Amino acid sequence: MPSASARLGRWLKPAGTIALYVFVFYWTDARAILGRLRAVELSPLVAGILIYAAGQAVSTFKWRLLIAPLELAVSYTRLLGFYFTGMFFNLFLPTIVGGDAVKAVLLARETHAPARATMSVFMERNTGLCALLLIAMGASFVAPPVRLFGLPLAALTALLAAGYVAINVVLLSPWAYHLADRIIAASPLVQMRPRARSLYDAITPYKRAVPTLVAALLLSLAFQAFVIAVVFLNARALSLAVPLSAVAVFVPLVSLAGMVPVSVNGLGVREALYILLFGQVGVSPESAVSLALVYLAVTVVASLPGGLVYALQPASVRLAATGEAAPDLH
Repeated sequence: MPSASARLGRWLKPAGTIALYVFVFYWTDARAILGRLRAVELSPLVAGILIYAAGQAVSTFKWRLLIAPLELAVSYTRLLGFYFTGMFFNLFLPTIVGGDAVKAVLLARETHAPARATMSVFMERNTGLCALLLIAMGASFVAPPVRLFGLPLAALTALLAAGYVAINVVLLSPWAYHLADRIIAASPLVQMRPRARSLYDAITPYKRAVPTLVAALLLSLAFQAFVIAVVFLNARALSLAVPLSAVAVFVPLVSLAGMVPVSVNGLGVREALYILLFGQVGVSPESAVSLALVYLAVTVVASLPGGLVYALQPASVRLAATGEAAPDLH
């Protein structure tokens, strides 16, 4: 039986999502939003769905590159199925198991190497985060002047990038691992030492795989360009004249904020930030929320194939078959 804290934690994200949506729709006109959604032009919307799905195929190729240094061999087609299955779970069952965790479990079952499977998913997300920050930093210099939390966008993205670099230096430094190992050994978490060691051993091969990491970063940049194009097309579908440079800097910031575990799949967080950010380039709150909801619809439609892929798997492959708990990588 799950503990009281676990049961409480299970409801925190849904509660946060509801609270955020109450806030968003309190400050906007729901009828105006519905009217804007009814007037959506379908051609840019369909193009956005196709581009988003193509971006997932690019990300799968990146994932395949990242499993090579770990000496894991899985076909691209198999990984593509895992990727879309993860997308499906990320949208529809995020409070039970995250999409990244689903991918890690499926790859671990395929390869019988849970630590290396988990590390490959982590590095896939890690290189994507680097691409987000690089695009946001570059676009912040050409985007319209916008301030967030009292800081210019260029300064804010530079601070986020500095934090990202610091964390990765720690992750890849032997001295940092040995320090953490000593702390764990002297704490009640001593039983975690074998798992920590296996994860550290799994990240070590990437130190010798710089060309692979560079290629993965380039593919991450391509994927983020796809996402920016999708949001730009969504704006066109809603007849919103939003500068591409603004979209290029706002989308990475919203994606970063969506990783904060305060709501289900970033719902509510995305809408609130769209109001805050796009409002500074002349987009009304109702139009900003409509833009966020259209993007949500695009991701839902593009993720539906993952549900079909999962449904067609043998019962022995499904997550519920063994009751296996997946590591939450979010």
